[in-house]
Amino acid sequence: MNIGIFFNDLYKIKDNEDFMEQFINHSKSGNRHKMIEMVMQQQQVAGLKICSVFIGKNNEKARNLFNDINLIKKDTARETIAHKINQLTRGLFAVERENLLAIEIILSRARHQFGVGLHEKCCRDCDYAIELLNSVQMSRENELDNYKTLFSALKHQALKLIYKNMNKFDYNDNPTVSVKVDGKRSKKLLSCSDTVSLFHDSVRGRHLIATRNIKAGNVVIIDKPFAFSTDKQALCTNCLHCHVSFSLEEQTKIPCSNCQTVAFCSEECRKEAWSSYHKYECMIFDIFLENLDSNQQCSHLLLAYRTTVIKAINKESNTLDTEFIKYHREEIDNNNNFNKTIISRYDPLDYNTVYLLETHCKKSEPRVNLARAIKAVYLAKCMQYVFEQTRVKNIEEEEIKILAVAIMRHMQVINCNAYEIVENIRDQRTKIWEPRNIGGAIYTTVSLVNHSCYPNVVRHSYPDGKVVVRALRFIAKGSEILDCYGPHFISDELLSRQKLLSDKYNFICTCEACKNDWKLSTSDTIFRCLCGSKIDVKQSRCTRVSCSRKIDIKKLTDQLIKSTKKRVNAINIMYDGNYVQALPLLLEHSAFVDKNLIEPNIEAAKTQQSIIQCFNSMSNISKLSSTQF
Repeated sequence: MNIGIFFNDLYKIKDNEDFMEQFINHSKSGNRHKMIEMVMQQQQVAGLKICSVFIGKNNEKARNLFNDINLIKKDTARETIAHKINQLTRGLFAVERENLLAIEIILSRARHQFGVGLHEKCCRDCDYAIELLNSVQMSRENELDNYKTLFSALKHQALKLIYKNMNKFDYNDNPTVSVKVDGKRSKKLLSCSDTVSLFHDSVRGRHLIATRNIKAGNVVIIDKPFAFSTDKQALCTNCLHCHVSFSLEEQTKIPCSNCQTVAFCSEECRKEAWSSYHKYECMIFDIFLENLDSNQQCSHLLLAYRTTVIKAINKESNTLDTEFIKYHREEIDNNNNFNKTIISRYDPLDYNTVYLLETHCKKSEPRVNLARAIKAVYLAKCMQYVFEQTRVKNIEEEEIKILAVAIMRHMQVINCNAYEIVENIRDQRTKIWEPRNIGGAIYTTVSLVNHSCYPNVVRHSYPDGKVVVRALRFIAKGSEILDCYGPHFISDELLSRQKLLSDKYNFICTCEACKNDWKLSTSDTIFRCLCGSKIDVKQSRCTRVSCSRKIDIKKLTDQLIKSTKKRVNAINIMYDGNYVQALPLLLEHSAFVDKNLIEPNIEAAKTQQSIIQCFNSMSNISKLSSTQF
């Protein structure tokens, strides 16, 4: 039974008054164990049978796709070659990796890629084929050396042409460099610079404070995901493991060894994914392709499942992890045995940091908790089936309940703590990098950062799932590090911001933009005195009585005009695709604006958006093409 039928049938119980009266009490008390128990007692659960739901290998289909290449018209048009390459890729995903046909398909695909100038993709295919030839047992082994020679020769030819064209630069050749935090790495917050520190109070909860002045552009956090997932629409366009885009010229598609659905950029990614999570989801993967709720990102169920798998299984003993069992058997209260504020070493890969994330279980609408409990029980049953198939020890009924409790908790955590994995695509007409969501992830360090409708940091997704958080403007020592969860005062009205944040995150925003109901004026520029107060232009003095500093308004205005020219010049440079060269000009202008203009102001908004564009170009990128290979 698929999850949609199971859910729709069981969710009807919401109309049972006796059931719901009891369930609501458990929901309002935050008792996940009792909520899961009530769902598991229903007859639909007792009759639930899970089986494999995935598209497995099909050598006959692969052979037909390979042979049909000869039926495609023979010309050198890129559209025709792209069609052939895509058909070969479908064949490669269908064939078993031990079959010699896999090598024949890779060779044909590599040759076609070479023919249309995709030399880096060709090299990747040659490397993949040689690794495959060295790692699997195939029939007709006397032919294998001949294939290795062919691939080595083809790669040599491709490399010669790559080196010949190395002087050609394209902004779509991602100028990503190794990113590191500014300053020393924090000894307590392993993902943070020592420019920030963790604090806690009754109003803001856990939050990060600047320990010294932070300049715009400085990297304050580089966080690794505890778990991540890929959106349905990105499964064929991005690597399942590192999320790199296959549209980039140096990337090629490599199949899973078991299914035809997911793709990888390398054998390394395939192996890492298989050992850590894909082994435990592959045989039921089509479950996660169903659309149950149009308001829920399609990757969130998979993210909750993976978060559970990563901690639940002891990979060495192939048994359920004892610490995981302890966490969810006892459902330790966040404010009791495990003190949120006393963590000597905050490691994003430590499950404790996931467990301590806010769930808002008690505040959630009971019917929402019922829906999550039903889905959690279904996924726990799936996990039981997969564990049996992968020879993890038999799962008892009590352990199924514990798995369901954990999955439900993770679903609640994800609802208010998960972040999008984003790639950026440059619009050829507007020359603007537009974000596209390709997945979701749990970043436990970034989750420590509170919201503001006028944030002082910005997030960017990077290869390997990392997220980089930079200062978007000057952050003074003692100020809170503030991210934007979605609504921004420039684009959203106060009431709509407040409603969205209250509905999804269960808080009323009291940021400066909300308290003062900021409106962005396109004309008024108010100068700031060194003391931080407004300057009266007519009086040429600071408005603060205790300061009353005399100000040279003409000099300040001339400096603003001169500095603004830097931003305009930077935009022209960005238009040509030279973002690395434009960024220093923007950061210089940002420093002037932060020092000399009162917020909010249009100049700061324009500058910050331009800075974001520069960082977009240096993060996860993709590109659109009329011909997709």
